[in-house]
Amino acid sequence: MTVKVASEWLNSCSGCEISILDMGERLLDVLKVADFVHIPALMDHKYFGQLGGGRHIEIPEADVGLISGGIRNQEHLEVAEEMRRKCKTLIALGTCATHGGIPAMTNAYTTDEVLQRYYSTETTDPAAAFPSQGIPPLLDACYAVDEKI
Repeated sequence: MTVKVASEWLNSCSGCEISILDMGERLLDVLKVADFVHIPALMDHKYFGQLGGGRHIEIPEADVGLISGGIRNQEHLEVAEEMRRKCKTLIALGTCATHGGIPAMTNAYTTDEVLQRYYSTETTDPAAAFPSQGIPPLLDACYAVDEKI
């Protein structure tokens, strides 16, 4: 019998995903007992169906869910909530998921300060709007997984 596993990475340094990929041939031993039904680091899976026609985030049901990374924007929150609904057991994997990790350093700044730093320069028109089309809205901070779900 294999255990169905879903894995998702949110706002992370990607160290946990690299550790999984760095398993190399040992990953083949893991695959004897674990059936990865969703793991973006290893295989493509579209949230809204393979052609993007779905209306809701779709993550397959799993016995165990692994979430690496914190929750920084609305999409991260929706993905984490879907993982909670679809996984019998949910594990926050790594420092980014449990405490915010390196990405939580942004918590020292307001959302406006973050947007100003990354989308403005001395030559940018100060009246220009920050990009918003296709970009999930930021939450007010980077949260550990257990702070939101």
